[in-house]
Amino acid sequence: MDTGSSIALLLRSDDTPLPDDCNLSEILEFFGIPWMALTVSEANEGNVASLMASHPQFSVLTSASCLAEALRPCKAGTFPDWLAAATSVFVYGFQAADRGRALLRQITGDPDAEIDGIEARPTTVFVTDTFPDMCGPMSALQIQLEPGAADAALVIRDDGELQSILGAPEGHLFVGFANAGVRFFADASLAMVDICERAATYFDVKKRFAGAVPVVMYLKWSFRDVCWTTSETNACLIIDDPPLWPRYGFLDFGELLRLADKQTFATTVAFIPWNWRRTNRDTVAAFRRNSGKLSVCVHGCDHTRGEFSARSADLLDRRLKTARRRMKSLLNETALDHENVMVFPQGAFSPEAASALKRNGFFAAVNTEVAPADDASNETTLADLWSVAIVRYGGFSIYTRRYIHHGIENFAFDGILGKPCFVAGHHDIFRDHGSQLAEFLQQLASLRWKLCWRTLGDAVCRSYGIRPDDGTITVKMFAEQLRIENGEAMARRILVVKQEPQIASLKEVTVNQDAVAYEYGDGCVRVVVDIPPGRAADIRCVHHERPDACPDSESVSYRIQVAVRRYLSELRDNYGHLFRFGV
Repeated sequence: MDTGSSIALLLRSDDTPLPDDCNLSEILEFFGIPWMALTVSEANEGNVASLMASHPQFSVLTSASCLAEALRPCKAGTFPDWLAAATSVFVYGFQAADRGRALLRQITGDPDAEIDGIEARPTTVFVTDTFPDMCGPMSALQIQLEPGAADAALVIRDDGELQSILGAPEGHLFVGFANAGVRFFADASLAMVDICERAATYFDVKKRFAGAVPVVMYLKWSFRDVCWTTSETNACLIIDDPPLWPRYGFLDFGELLRLADKQTFATTVAFIPWNWRRTNRDTVAAFRRNSGKLSVCVHGCDHTRGEFSARSADLLDRRLKTARRRMKSLLNETALDHENVMVFPQGAFSPEAASALKRNGFFAAVNTEVAPADDASNETTLADLWSVAIVRYGGFSIYTRRYIHHGIENFAFDGILGKPCFVAGHHDIFRDHGSQLAEFLQQLASLRWKLCWRTLGDAVCRSYGIRPDDGTITVKMFAEQLRIENGEAMARRILVVKQEPQIASLKEVTVNQDAVAYEYGDGCVRVVVDIPPGRAADIRCVHHERPDACPDSESVSYRIQVAVRRYLSELRDNYGHLFRFGV
């Protein structure tokens, strides 16, 4: 197996860095990959010897125009020593002009190589199944791209040494080959995505393939020894709204358990606290007996429209305290505990809601919408969508989830990024006895990844970033609770780092319920944890609550409106869908 590269060498033009240079450097920073810039003049003047001495393992990342300039002094069929010394060379941005075509022919050795523009039409991408170390869970997938998702293809003669990683009918979107001892990876993307751009909706590889998927695949493979990674992909099926009754709409909990036994998955019900009194004893007992497969988390409070898109801290605190009081009543009445994770009703949330959740003891939120309901307050970026969780708002983690119709390719790309696999649905996902769900779960199981099904609270606490750092293992914590195990035969020391922009709200950090010392700097909390062999550590960030907040005192008219809304929703789900589909 190839060894990874320890540093990225970013070849740039002599002038001010171009936008693509900046975009690529931002992607390197995002993955935690150390990098250095090298101008074309520095490369041509031979000022690379010291770099090669201090970093014997490096890979070169460059645009086609910069590489063409750097190779200008070379004789045909030869490459400079510093390029030959690289573990590999990643090249993108082959413009369909004489200069781009000439470079492609020079590095491939194919005198007839061409660049085919495909931006205005849809195409099908074929992901190779022979390079799982790079393609991971996307291996062997066929992806239907929308027009504009890919912008060019490379047409290269296959002499038996070519490795098509991402192919299309028009040519190669991403291809590997060797020439004169140099290992090249050519990306047909004309530009790199700007991960700092604002995002109002989820990332979709069917719409944003070029400049994203090839470079992510390459970086996660080439720099696997130094970049942020995950040891497993945690998964959970999240069903919104149903009360704890034997049957709700198309959802039959007995049928769900039989399917879970057959296909081995875990489900968390996003439970509306308003329903705490309206539970079925046998259904609750089934949840308690199957605690590893079934759980409940918190789904709003009354489930009114936009109840957590409010901007008032007082109002949000009151709603959360009401929700917590009701969930505690559910525990007292039924002995069924809940997970301290919020799923926002209708996906609507405000930036202030994230901070309110932190103050009220929640570990994380999970949501389909990625931006606040108020467009003016949207600060979500593509980098946030690529991260394990969005921590843009108050440092509180909002994990993203997807519906089945988002497509298996998006779940697979999330897996390469290191994101958990959270499948969202309502009762109608069990239409036709869950046949569509069962088929999709089989697709997930067939992907090349280590998929670990857990209930939602357990999954978010085990979803973190990890990387070696000068002999120490650094763990990037996202949720307010982190659970990490040491399966090795010796004690393991880890450095836990968590972003915390609101340090004044932090009351203490505990490890296995004992308060411990921590450091704070550069907006991050840092704590060193020693985990004995065969043991686990439960790290929590505990925050101050607002003492003056109290549960909502609802008016009679408001309570009537909520009750009417809930009963009408149940009538729709239990009967409206059945009539619509002829059941």
